Order: sequence, then C-alpha cells, then structure tokens
Amino acid sequence: MGLPDGIFGRESVEVWEKTMGELILCNQNMAAFPYYVEEAAIGVYSLEELSYYICHNVYLLRSDFMNEDLCNWLERELKLKDAADALREIVRKGGTLSEFVTCLLSQSGYCDRMQIAQIAQQIAELEHKSEYECSKIRADRYVTNGRYAAAVSAYRALLADQEAENPILVGNVWHNMGKAYTGLFRFREAADCYRKAYGLNENPESLRECLYAYRCLHDDDGFKNTAAECGMTAEEAAEAAHRLSELSRTEEIRQFEEQVDGLFADGQEDEIAGMLAEWKDTYRKNCRI
Repeated sequence: MGLPDGIFGRESVEVWEKTMGELILCNQNMAAFPYYVEEAAIGVYSLEELSYYICHNVYLLRSDFMNEDLCNWLERELKLKDAADALREIVRKGGTLSEFVTCLLSQSGYCDRMQIAQIAQQIAELEHKSEYECSKIRADRYVTNGRYAAAVSAYRALLADQEAENPILVGNVWHNMGKAYTGLFRFREAADCYRKAYGLNENPESLRECLYAYRCLHDDDGFKNTAAECGMTAEEAAEAAHRLSELSRTEEIRQFEEQVDGLFADGQEDEIAGMLAEWKDTYRKNCRI
C-alpha cells in the first residue's frame, strides 16, 4: 500500500495552493513520511499542511490530537525538536487542547497572532461543553462544509447515544439531520427528521422545514396531515403553502430556469453536459463519509 496523499498531493513540495488561488510558501522541512490524521484520513508532509488542516477543521479536533506520535513526527521528520519538546511539556503538565494548538500554530508562521487567538478561543469554547454538545457541533460543521452523508452518519451516532441530554438538544439534532438529508435531495427522510425534531423542540422552524420537504415531494397529503397534527388551522396551512410557493419563484430561481431553458433552446449540448457533470461531481462530494 502506498503512502497517503497530502492535502495538496505529495508533489507539492515548495508551494501549495490555498483557497482562492493564493500560494503559500512552505518554509519548513518536508517530511519523508507523512503524519496521518485519522479524523480526515489524510497524510500531511509539512507543518504548513498540518496548520492548514487545523485552521479549516477546528471543530474536528479532539483531546487525543495531543499525542506523543505527533510530537515524535515533528522531531523525527521535520527536525523540530524544540517545538516537539514544548508540546510534550504541555501534555505532561495536563495542559488544554487550546494551549497545545496555540503552541503548534505559533511554530509554523502560517497564521498570524489574531488568527491563532481566534482558533484557540473556538477550541476553548468546546472544552467547556459536554462531549454530546461537542459531537453535535462537529456534525453541524459537516453540514456547513457540504459533507451531508458524513453529517447524517454523525447525527445518527448522536441519536444512538444513551447519554443524550435534553429533548430540545436532541430535537435540534433531528432538525440538523433533516438539513443534511435535504442537501442530499432525500426529502422523505428530511421530512421525517423535521417532524421528529418539532415533536421534541417545538421550534416553528422545524415544522416549517418539514412542510417545505413535503412540498418538494409534491406530497399534499403529507403536508396537510402534518399541519393538522401539529395544530395548524386550515388558514395557517394555506398561508404556509402560499409562502412556500413564493420561495419557489425568487428572482434567483427564475434566472436559473431561464439560463437552463436557453441552453436547451440553443442546443448547447456541451454546456449542458458540463453543467450536469459539475452537478454530479458536487453531489458525489456531498455523499462522502
């Protein structure tokens, strides 16, 4: 089995691409063997790559990120003995994850002081929450990043956890799993999630999203039955249906429909094929676990 690829590929030794095309110079040593980050299933070959991972995956970091293997890799592969010793000392004294990450990021020069402070604050906030809340935040992050299948898997693990804390929090887990299913265009599952959410958190947004999902399914019976079960009057249900219809006629949607109609009318098969290929690629990425 070959070595895992780095974030930007093993060949990117001198420079690698960051968001928006900015090029970042790797000033530190490059490792002959990568450090494997289990949560992301990737290998990193430089301190800059590791810093990039931390900055873009703050909510995936756990206390076990502070480990001797990482310190040994920094010392052995990157020749950063002083940094490795400083990190070991934090672990030895029972320091926090925010202290550990602050020390690590300070060694790379990838982030400025303000960015490091913000990241440390985000981690510190997690350190004062229960494990259940932290796991929910990490799952929510998957939704934010469009990794909907991974989010569904994470939410299901939370719902199977017997240490679930209170009905509102559990209801919010169901609600956000509904968001993830919506992102996968699985509206039936989304409607079920939102309905369970509303039964626990009684949040009008959960009920509204449930009705949206039924409209996307063209399931009038599901829409009417859910509205009735949740105590909506016929007038309120009609008003909700009207609002949903308005949402489907926004200027953005109208322009998109005109663009697609124009492509078909002009017979621009290459453009259509390219658009479909892009949609398929995006959907495959959304389905990654």
